[in-house]
Amino acid sequence: MKLLYEASNFTIQVHWVVPFAILGFIGLMLLIFAKKPFFKLLSAVCLIICAVAALRFIFGYMQIIHTYKQGDYQTVEGYVENFVPASDGGEDEEDMEEESFDIKGVHFSYGDRFIKKFGYHLPSTQGGYIKQDGQYLKIGYIKTDKGLVIVRIEERQK
Repeated sequence: MKLLYEASNFTIQVHWVVPFAILGFIGLMLLIFAKKPFFKLLSAVCLIICAVAALRFIFGYMQIIHTYKQGDYQTVEGYVENFVPASDGGEDEEDMEEESFDIKGVHFSYGDRFIKKFGYHLPSTQGGYIKQDGQYLKIGYIKTDKGLVIVRIEERQK
């Protein structure tokens, strides 16, 4: 089996960070330069949103990576079935940009529009590893309250 993906190699994407960095910068500028109470309140709201987002991100990321590194995950091995590729984007509905598939009755879904769960999330339309029905894969995953998080992908060598 060839290792294609491992959760400990998870990288933070710039397009996830930039909106919060901008919001945080605006919040700091308002806090420093604003004279009116309304703008001081607005700065506090901006900074609280950034802090909550950062803490949720760090907690979620660390929870998945720690669980994976402890070896506390399940695996399923077999052929990809019911593969539904993500679209190329531009839809109004977020679900249209998610990709899904099954292996031996275990259902997986993920997408790159907004990371709901940490782990593998790269759709085939963006160069992802899972491309079609019939691929033979071994998937490592963790059950969370948001669904199954893919933490490892291996593909059988041809």
